[in-house]
Amino acid sequence: MSLSVVIVAGGSGARFGLKKQFIELAGVPVLKRAVEGFDARESVDRIVVVVPEDDLLPAKEMLSGMTKDLVVTKGGRTRQESVFNGLKLARESTVVLIHDGVRPLVSPDLVARVIDGLKGVSGCIPALEVTDTLKEVREGMVARTIPRGGLYQVQTPQAFLTTALIAAHEQAMRTGPPDLTDDSAILEASGGTVRIVEGDPLNVKITFRNDILLAEAILACRTV
Repeated sequence: MSLSVVIVAGGSGARFGLKKQFIELAGVPVLKRAVEGFDARESVDRIVVVVPEDDLLPAKEMLSGMTKDLVVTKGGRTRQESVFNGLKLARESTVVLIHDGVRPLVSPDLVARVIDGLKGVSGCIPALEVTDTLKEVREGMVARTIPRGGLYQVQTPQAFLTTALIAAHEQAMRTGPPDLTDDSAILEASGGTVRIVEGDPLNVKITFRNDILLAEAILACRTV
């Protein structure tokens, strides 16, 4: 089995105020930490990193010295387009992992779980059961309370049979649905089967500024 990883870091940082993938986390850029998490895995053959076109050169310089076959390519207008750009450079692999470039703390155990969970299905994703009460809000007012039973919060990396995910992306581009932000949803829309395995609560996604503080605290505990 050949395995490629597509790490998507094409965000503009509009909500955060700057590009989160290049912020330093305990002295190391968030994106570099995400890449290093896969560069250290023996099972990984190729890593494809997708960044905004303006960031191609600095990203290549930042990621020089990795041990795996690593390619940096430009993203598209949407996450869906960015993933597909990366998939084109991973189409020779049997299995592909799609990972958010702003999840810098991916663990070896989580990577192993999603790969093992791919047996007999087209996709396998890590997820955490929702424990908080959920409210649907309209114009600042609660419209209804959503029962949380059976609801899960999805993470990355997500594992897929490469041919199945590429076919699903091609179908989505032809017929929709457009601009989905989750690759398992694209696979589901094409009729693919997706298994859920246990996620990792420490697999933090850097979305808001406080997430940096949380990630640094997790790193500090790992080095104690």
